Amino acid sequence: MMKKLLTVTCGLLCAALTFAAPAKGNSKKKSGGDGFSKGSVAMDITVGAPTHSGTDFRKVMIPPLSLCIDGGIASIGSKCAISLGGMASYYLYDVWGTDHGYNYHGHYYTSNLYYDAEQHNVFAAFRGAFHFDPVDKIDIYAGLLMGGHWKIWNYVDGADYHSYYGDNPTRNKFSFGPFIGARFFVSRAFGFKAEFGADSGSGIPYAQGGITFKLK
Repeated sequence: MMKKLLTVTCGLLCAALTFAAPAKGNSKKKSGGDGFSKGSVAMDITVGAPTHSGTDFRKVMIPPLSLCIDGGIASIGSKCAISLGGMASYYLYDVWGTDHGYNYHGHYYTSNLYYDAEQHNVFAAFRGAFHFDPVDKIDIYAGLLMGGHWKIWNYVDGADYHSYYGDNPTRNKFSFGPFIGARFFVSRAFGFKAEFGADSGSGIPYAQGGITFKLK
């Protein structure tokens, strides 16, 4: 999936640069319009699809809820722009299963032991993107993000869970990956958003959709 998304991202960037090249004479697009340009600020509130949690058995209690802010720092021609911003997500899973090795109070147990817990997930990242507006009301973008995924486990039986066979589900992770999305503005200040990213267990939502506000 990562390879396919990178291919689509590169293709979108090349297409955007091709459309932007002839527009040298009209490089100053006013901010505050129906698209995205230098000086624009967009805030998104979205609901995402479940992500990898690091354990095979899980039930979604709260899906990924995200807040994202992108600010335009440069315009390229009349249709393209570059943005920097950030996003934060929270989601809650009920997770359960067995481990294949358990360190508890300095002792190692090899028998399979059952665990059950609520897993609170917090994801936060900086992001940069390249935007292409084919028309004023549509903003198509692609970029990269970098951040972290933090997990808090509340165990039903109150026992500490220190290790896991394979990918440790309690480990916080560094996150890095591409994303691609689009905003459709129904007015100068309000619209809808859809975005897709590559999740390899690092907390990045697979897909998310919601509303967007043009703050500037």
